[in-house]
Amino acid sequence: MARRTQSRYIFDIEDNYRVFRHQFFVNGARRADCTTCENRVPSSEPYHHHWRNDIENNRSHCIQIGSKEKDILNRIEDQAIEEFILCDGSIPPRTNDFLLEAGMDAVPQLLRFLSYGTEKLEATVGFYVDVKKERMYYESSPLNIENHLDIGEAVDMIFSMLLEKISNYVLLHQRVPLEACVIRRMKVTVKRFCVSSKSNSCKLPLQYRVKNATEVNGKGSFKYSTDLAKLSETYINNKDKNQHIPATLKINLYTFRVCRTSKELYAVPYLLRGDDVENTPTFIIQTDVVGDFQGLLEIRNIRKFLRVDTQDRVFECRQCQSHFVDRVHLALHKQISCGRNFMVWHMDKDAIELHENCLPLPKEYFKYEWVGLAGKSI
Repeated sequence: MARRTQSRYIFDIEDNYRVFRHQFFVNGARRADCTTCENRVPSSEPYHHHWRNDIENNRSHCIQIGSKEKDILNRIEDQAIEEFILCDGSIPPRTNDFLLEAGMDAVPQLLRFLSYGTEKLEATVGFYVDVKKERMYYESSPLNIENHLDIGEAVDMIFSMLLEKISNYVLLHQRVPLEACVIRRMKVTVKRFCVSSKSNSCKLPLQYRVKNATEVNGKGSFKYSTDLAKLSETYINNKDKNQHIPATLKINLYTFRVCRTSKELYAVPYLLRGDDVENTPTFIIQTDVVGDFQGLLEIRNIRKFLRVDTQDRVFECRQCQSHFVDRVHLALHKQISCGRNFMVWHMDKDAIELHENCLPLPKEYFKYEWVGLAGKSI
């Protein structure tokens, strides 16, 4: 039987304390508790006290942006910088190490930085590949990233499909496996779509968008009507002053967390005021890549929103018959058209690329050496 790993998040009451736990299961049997997610507060405290001081959790998916970083972003915008080269000197030279560190750390860190102040990113990844005596450049098609919490999954999908394309190509034309290729350099092209004054919407992470839980359920819409702007103002004022939200406000609020161990994204209670989940207005708190409040989005079917698909299931792409065990991976796969528009160029191996108006990104902020290629000079 195939090994099936799952996890769940629960609250336990122990000696007047409410304990939050993340538990791992293998084939239905509990194997371990996640130590990085567990925390406890007095059972009389509101749920958000579990998360308000959880600084380490915020660091796992949020970044810090100061005045120097904002100046860099302004220069990127002013100089129309959309192409970024990852210098191979900052990562161990072995291809496997390069790809692992680029996919897990370097590219996600760059995209999180560039996502600050944007509604979405359009990202394209390219690998410079040496095989035998040839040099080629493989490039993905653009992928839209509409929530910073989708960056890890999006990068993983692009890398996986690029490596699959490279493997198939070199096996067909050079008669060698992927292991014969040397990859020590890459380029990431990113178009930033900055937040406009007319924009008043923020997208859910793709993992939750595919559930369609914000749609009205079969019983019709809620009778309750609320002013989102006023509700958001109430939330911000009480959060900033570290006060309780007025007891007269009968709503349920949830917030997103990311497990530092497994990197899983999940939704947890922030404020629960109504047991009747069918009729109590329920909202998810949206935050940007630095953790600042973006807005509240109403969830019409909270059970569907929180439910984890516990059944073994394989999703098939109708276009190319590829199989996936996750709806998010299938959705990303469809966004890049099954990889049909990926490109490959043959290059002169001895050619030297010269670029003017380069912008090295600050080493004190970035773990790896990125250089932005300006589209115009100032």
